[in-house]
Amino acid sequence: MTSMVEHDAKPSRAAGSKGPPGRSRGRELALWILCHLESHPGEEREAAELFWREPPTLEVGDEFIGSILAVELRELLDDGVAGRWARRLTEAYVADTSSVDATIERASQRWRLARMDRVDRNLLRLCVVELRGEKTPRNVVVAEVVRLAARYGAERSATFVNGLAEALAQSLRDAVASEAESAAESAAESAAESTSESVSKLGSTT
Repeated sequence: MTSMVEHDAKPSRAAGSKGPPGRSRGRELALWILCHLESHPGEEREAAELFWREPPTLEVGDEFIGSILAVELRELLDDGVAGRWARRLTEAYVADTSSVDATIERASQRWRLARMDRVDRNLLRLCVVELRGEKTPRNVVVAEVVRLAARYGAERSATFVNGLAEALAQSLRDAVASEAESAAESAAESAAESTSESVSKLGSTT
């Protein structure tokens, strides 16, 4: 896959987005940040904090950030809602990178993260953290990462990301259902044991 990042990108103002404008723009900013963090392996947390303190510019930014107009980056950083949402998503990824990446690789089967396009894998990371940690509807999360893939990814990125995002949403939903079922079974077993003990004690006193 060859990245086709827009070098003449203009502020999208979340065009075509499915969610609230501030959060849609926040996902866009979070994508840029995650792509930027790949230039700092093993130092993601420190690099993320540095990004917020000293945002990259066209002159000093990495290849991906440098391809985005500085005015748009500045505009997104000045958007309070977008900034807070981007920070929330990126911090969620940085706090659990191994688990997020493992979840993607289990769902992708034929594609290892290292073989994916830079934009695609980071959109999938955003997809996982939002599906796992937020109450955003599944269809909104999928639609948003597909929208960003179409804008910033390669020619087939939108199709690729759509398929994997749907698979991730399904696998995570199944995992939640399985956990709920296990919790219900444990609760039932505990209740049964408690009842049994009560009956036993009652029998010993009669």
